[in-house]
Amino acid sequence: MVLTDAHLFDSHDRQTIPRGQILEEVHLARDNERRRLSAEIHDGVVQWMVGALYRINACRQSMLPLKSGDLSDELTYIATTLKQSVGELRRIIADLRPPPLEKLGLIPALQQAIIALEESGVACHFESHGEPIKLTPCEERALFGIVQEALNNIRKHSGASNVHLLLSFQDDAVSVEVTDDGHGFSPEDTIDNRLRPEHIGLLSMKDRAELIGAYLEINSHPGEGTSISFTFCPASQR
Repeated sequence: MVLTDAHLFDSHDRQTIPRGQILEEVHLARDNERRRLSAEIHDGVVQWMVGALYRINACRQSMLPLKSGDLSDELTYIATTLKQSVGELRRIIADLRPPPLEKLGLIPALQQAIIALEESGVACHFESHGEPIKLTPCEERALFGIVQEALNNIRKHSGASNVHLLLSFQDDAVSVEVTDDGHGFSPEDTIDNRLRPEHIGLLSMKDRAELIGAYLEINSHPGEGTSISFTFCPASQR
C-alpha cells in the first residue's frame, strides 16, 4: 500500500492537483482497499475456519472416550488453534474497517483503539490536552491511521507492558506522541529494511504524516522502549 500511495501522490503532483484533493483521493483509495480486504477475509477464510471448528467439536463430542484419548487431544489442540486464528482474523478485520470518525469523533475513536490494545493485556493511558482544533476528514484519518499503526506495532512486536498516548491541541498545531516500555529497536536499520511487514508499517506512518505536512519522529534504542511523535498545523489554522 505504501508504494501504491506514493505512486498516486507523484502522479497527481505532476498534474498540479490541489493538495487537499490529493489527500482525499489517497485516503479514499486506502479506505476502499481496506473495505475490500475486510469483506474478503470475513466472507471467506473466517467462515471456513468457523465451519471447521464446529465440525471438529462435533466429532470430538461423539467419539468413544475409551479408545480415542490421543485423537481427542489432537482435536482439542486443532480446535484451540482454529479458535485463536478466528480471533486474530476478526481483529485484523476490525483494524481494516476504520471507525466512523465523522460519527464518533477523533478522541472517542482514539479511545476505542486504546481499549482494543488493553484487551491484549497491555496497560494503556490516554491523555488529551487543550481545546480541540477543527480538523479536516483527511487530517483526522491520517492522524488516526498513524496512531492505529503505532499501536498495532506495539501489540505485535514491542513486548511492551505499558503504553501512553498523548494528544495535544495548541494555538495553531496538533501534536501526538505514542510511547511504550517495550524492547525497542534501531529505527535506522528498520526503515532501511523495507521487506519485513513491521517495517512497512513504519513507512506507512511516515507516508501518512508527510501527507498532512507533519514530520514523524521515531526515538528508540534496543532495550529502551520507543517514542513516536509528530506535529502539524491544521488547514483551519493556516
